[in-house]
Amino acid sequence: MLAAEPAAVQPAGRRRYGGVMIDFESTESHLLLNPRMPSAERARLETMVPNIDAHVFVATSGSTGDIKLVALSKQAILASANAVNERLNVTSRDVWAAVLPTFHVGGLGVYARCHLAGARALPMPWDPRAFAESEATIASLVPAQVQDLIGARLTPSPTLRAILVGGGIFNLERGEWPALPSYGMTECCSTIAIEDTLLEHIDARRESDGRLAFRGPSLLTGYAAEQGLIDPKIDGWFVSEDLGEVDGRTLRVIGRAGDFVKIGGESVDLKRLDRILYELAGNDAAIVAVVDERLGHVIHLATAIEPSFAGAFNERVHPFERIREIHRVESIPRSPLGKLLRAQLAEAVALPRK
Repeated sequence: MLAAEPAAVQPAGRRRYGGVMIDFESTESHLLLNPRMPSAERARLETMVPNIDAHVFVATSGSTGDIKLVALSKQAILASANAVNERLNVTSRDVWAAVLPTFHVGGLGVYARCHLAGARALPMPWDPRAFAESEATIASLVPAQVQDLIGARLTPSPTLRAILVGGGIFNLERGEWPALPSYGMTECCSTIAIEDTLLEHIDARRESDGRLAFRGPSLLTGYAAEQGLIDPKIDGWFVSEDLGEVDGRTLRVIGRAGDFVKIGGESVDLKRLDRILYELAGNDAAIVAVVDERLGHVIHLATAIEPSFAGAFNERVHPFERIREIHRVESIPRSPLGKLLRAQLAEAVALPRK
């Protein structure tokens, strides 16, 4: 049986996800979609869901903006949850703040972890002050939310012992907050590594082209497509689009394969430029790599605010990385978790994709 509804959750036993009751131990399957998704896109995805038991289907989109429907078995979700619980020593005494959307694995995983540990989930809309004053002992946040806490000069509650921060930014600014930067992906049911150490359930290796590959019980069953369920794994390994290095159980993520461009023969890491820009303009501006016949690519800036920071940006980067042109936009397109959607941004400023 398939239940297709937006996701939102409540505490223990059979858990409610926006009108869908999810029992992680049952054979029922569920489709969890963003309630803001256009109805035509929702209808298209619903027709792609295969008739398989004990699965949760979630939509994910990369920087290209292309939506994939990922089939995750409940067994895989629980394998990931158990590994996180073991690393963080989660017990029934914990209260896990649940502020991430549950139609993403980062939010869904909170409830799977609470289910296994007998802990209590604390659903709450994102409000930095309310979070700081809550009774939570653990939380899952994205980097922008940690920056909200630091920017508001808030201090953590004495009860808060750990914040699992997605995004793979291992050099995250933490302030006084007990932030544990993590790396994960939808295809692995969320968390793969905390700080720079792989969780016990996952093996990793570096492919010849520099991409990271993973093997373990939390991997996806496949992608749901119009032609059926497509399993991307090769001999049990899922090859990601992320570049990195593996040294024993230590994982170093460099960036995504699509985040590197050539400018005049020089390899440029767009994620590094993103980090510099974020320090100057927050989420109100973004870098766009534009195809250039002579140089390969050049850097443009899209901004929803006055670009007074552009000069400071240019002073901090190499000459070939400096901004060539500025575009004013109403807003910067991002996913519900704050991920920059580069393809949509390129369309917004009427530029060719890199």
